[in-house]
Amino acid sequence: MNKALFALAATGLLAAAPATAETPTGVVYAGGDISDSASGYAGAVVSLPGASLGHGLAARIGVGGGRYHYDAGATRITADYASADLALVEQVSGGWGWANVSAGPRYTRTRLSPVDPGNSRRGSRWDLGLQTDGALDTPGWRLSWLGSYGVVDEEYQAQLELGRKIGSKGLRLGIEGGLQGDPSYRKVRGGAFIAAALGTNFEVQV
Repeated sequence: MNKALFALAATGLLAAAPATAETPTGVVYAGGDISDSASGYAGAVVSLPGASLGHGLAARIGVGGGRYHYDAGATRITADYASADLALVEQVSGGWGWANVSAGPRYTRTRLSPVDPGNSRRGSRWDLGLQTDGALDTPGWRLSWLGSYGVVDEEYQAQLELGRKIGSKGLRLGIEGGLQGDPSYRKVRGGAFIAAALGTNFEVQV
């Protein structure tokens, strides 16, 4: 069966204060995708006192949720989930690009219809989330990555993007690939993307 995938992500910068609006202190982000499942997420990364965007410690707070389906024997199960996480982030950046490494608690609530006693992810669960993200930047190309891992649930996600910069208006065209799953499932994704800067501190990617 052919399955279509639509993904949308948007990112914007947070300014420190009116007096220092030229120095961003954080990033807000939101996105989601629709395929054989549907999900969405939003959050913010804010530099802690004494740090700045791309340098030093920051705090990340995020929320997410979605719906997916799977078969348990002859029964079709619908799973609705919501999650929230809080993490301490170490930021580094330079002329080469940027990288973040973070760790913190993650809470997930999963509701199954009908109830599947064999699914250990049902109900409320706490986990320790580990994550890294960043990009290697050149005048013509950007190679970016995202990787995350849940220590308790052994849930993983990895994504890699390679984009070609077009012109001087913040337009990028490229390809991406990803892998996600846990001990009970594995999902592979791939495709093309377009990213565009809308204003000085805002980017949208499809």
